[in-house]
Amino acid sequence: MIKKENMMPILCKLRRRGIFTVLTLLVGFIQSAFAQEKIRLSYSAISPSTAFLWIPREKGLFKKHGLDAEIILIESGTLTSQALASGEIGIADNAGAPAIISNASGSGETIIMGLVNSLEYNMVSTKQVKDLMDLKGKRVGVSRIGSSSHAAAEIALDHFKLDAKRDNITFVQSGTMTTRVAGLRVGSIDATVVDPGFIPFMLKEGYKDLGYLGKFGIPYQHESLDSSKAYLAKHRDTALMAVKGIIEGIAFIAQERNVADVKRVLGKYLKFDDPAKIDDAYKSLRGYAVNIRKPYPTKEGVSSLINFLARFNPKVAKLTVQDVVDSSLVAELDKSGFIDTVYREMGQGK
Repeated sequence: MIKKENMMPILCKLRRRGIFTVLTLLVGFIQSAFAQEKIRLSYSAISPSTAFLWIPREKGLFKKHGLDAEIILIESGTLTSQALASGEIGIADNAGAPAIISNASGSGETIIMGLVNSLEYNMVSTKQVKDLMDLKGKRVGVSRIGSSSHAAAEIALDHFKLDAKRDNITFVQSGTMTTRVAGLRVGSIDATVVDPGFIPFMLKEGYKDLGYLGKFGIPYQHESLDSSKAYLAKHRDTALMAVKGIIEGIAFIAQERNVADVKRVLGKYLKFDDPAKIDDAYKSLRGYAVNIRKPYPTKEGVSSLINFLARFNPKVAKLTVQDVVDSSLVAELDKSGFIDTVYREMGQGK
């Protein structure tokens, strides 16, 4: 029989173990409740509109929705599509053209949000080119044949009744926007398309702005948020949380009172020191944000790209818009009232 005085140390030990067990369970519960779902996102170009990913990360909007988001640069639309297909990334900010080409190859790449739903390029040239009609017989720089910049340039030429073959216009594969501008400088091309944010710099360098193509209302899925059918089948809830964060980021950018925060982020990621360059980038970005309150992809723009790309790729000719676009995530958030609530609260400064 255990005496009473010998029971006390045993009881104390049991109490300590009990408290330790409860604390361990409590800590485990808290960690589980605040666990962040991992997701890897990418972007394929460094431009003002990429802030649709940068702002949610900088303002903690992905974390707010339970995501531990890693965001990486894959400086190629085609390589971005390959990374989506392999499952290396879950969601990507990509151009419309590579997404469609990838889908046609059987990758299952799907456009889930429209980020820039118009032909957001300016056609720029050397001083020797008088206007758009003077592009006859000239060399136009594009990143690659069949790329987004090629599609944009050729669709724009079609709009102005110019035909590359008939009018002896040569498309020259010239790489990224930066290398295309370098091509203008050394005379290897006569014109190219660039992001509107490049225009003030281009004008200072002595190049000619032949016009902002977005003002002509040409249907075009310039930039989109993409995923894959395989990823959405397994991680739809994760993708939905990411879309929530990005929509909140767009709403944040659209509010003029957030200008200082947005400019700080643009300066950081674009590596701009010149306030004038940051101002120009901000104007472009906020213009995009204001235009996509409800960021559905543009079906007309996707259709226009399919028709263009089908000239070079017979597999694309078999696609329909429904094969490429999945608006269900945006539609769910729209119908639930989430998007309207975000803008109402942002407008109230919440």
